[in-house]
Amino acid sequence: MKRSDLVLSLGQRLLLLLFIFIVCYAITAVAVGFISGILKENIPAALRIGATLQDVFAFIVPAIATAMIVTRRPAELLCLTKLPVLKVLLLIVAMLFVSIPIQENIIYWNYHVELPDSLQGFSQMARNLEDANFHTMCTLMGNPSVGALIVNLLIIGLAAGFSEELLFRGCFQRLLTTGGVNRHLAIWIVAIVFSAMHFQFYGFVPRMLLGAYFGYLLIWTNSLWAPILAHVLNNMMFVIVAWHQVRTGHALTNEPTLYPVVYAIGSVILVAAVLFFMHRSSSTKIS
Repeated sequence: MKRSDLVLSLGQRLLLLLFIFIVCYAITAVAVGFISGILKENIPAALRIGATLQDVFAFIVPAIATAMIVTRRPAELLCLTKLPVLKVLLLIVAMLFVSIPIQENIIYWNYHVELPDSLQGFSQMARNLEDANFHTMCTLMGNPSVGALIVNLLIIGLAAGFSEELLFRGCFQRLLTTGGVNRHLAIWIVAIVFSAMHFQFYGFVPRMLLGAYFGYLLIWTNSLWAPILAHVLNNMMFVIVAWHQVRTGHALTNEPTLYPVVYAIGSVILVAAVLFFMHRSSSTKIS
């Protein structure tokens, strides 16, 4: 898109997005609190409804509303008008599997980071947040039925993956790049914000790297559907693995898996190869 296709300055567009997000998030928080009170005897249902409301009103609505205000071509701004080539889609699926060892080792490292004594207060607060998030995950994933699996795939996998990509890569990142911000800088700014907004310090680095990967997918393909697919598949794999553990009688744990060094090295090589072919296979790049 040309800069003349958008109204307002970059700073004004970003403030607009932030304002709409804050308003929508506040309304969502009130609605979720009300629903939680009604469904206090059915916590999993309350959590699923709350997650759906958050996806729609805190993520999707701000992205679409902002895009519609700043341009007459919102779908083009959000990169929703083009599908990535088939080869890229297949490479995204391949990346899902070849990245497992190195991704798990990064998660393991970040989860076991030791902070200095001067930051023990922050460390304890961060651990408490990790425990709270894990408790929520156990509540959502604790049902071994096929029906629960399908519902979690739709909410945690499909809805969350789509809505987060629409807001962070489709809207936030695109506002930055169409506003003249260097595309690499924009990718990492959005990746940092994306990870920070999950409020999980002991999972910050792997989520930031994942966000950067989604950002580069958008740049390479000029299609938001590429990072959406990658995000949805990543979330769905998490849901399926957790469901299988519960289904087979294993307790859920937030302790990451540490793969042998040789597996991690092999994973890095394969990840680099897949990224190379993704870049080469993308027919269009955007700034």
